Amino acid sequence: MPRKPAHVRMMNKAVDYLGRYASSRHKLGQILQRFASRKLTDYDTDDIAAAIEQTIDQCSQLGYLDDRQFAVTVARSQRRLGRSQAVIRQRLRQHALGDDIIAYALAEADENSANGDLQAAIRFAQRRRLGPFAQRHSAHHQRLDAQQWKQRDLGAMARAGFSMATSRQ
Repeated sequence: MPRKPAHVRMMNKAVDYLGRYASSRHKLGQILQRFASRKLTDYDTDDIAAAIEQTIDQCSQLGYLDDRQFAVTVARSQRRLGRSQAVIRQRLRQHALGDDIIAYALAEADENSANGDLQAAIRFAQRRRLGPFAQRHSAHHQRLDAQQWKQRDLGAMARAGFSMATSRQ
């Protein structure tokens, strides 16, 4: 039985992957490269590289792959989890997205709020039980005074990427 061309196998893999997960162009390229290194070892490396590019372009044309929509989805999801703008930027940069796409995604994620970072900080504090959301009534929690708890909470907010002004609010 003749073997399938590399671009056909790549397209099958891409459609299977995109049917289960949202992805960026960069991430799909990584997935296809790993697939090729595992399953397509007997194909020519130039054919594989061309097949990966062709598959990514074809998926974009068919609407299976949209970096802007992917970035907006990730940004909204991260905001709901209480992630700071700095953390969201970093996560989107890992997908090799441009600054204009990242700025658009952050604007879309914060579309109905005057201060998205403050709202995300409040959600973060609620989830982590920091500041006014803390429940420190047990004997275990009484070993630190209020100032020490405040410093710990501000440190947690800073490590999460929130500014000092936002954290204090």
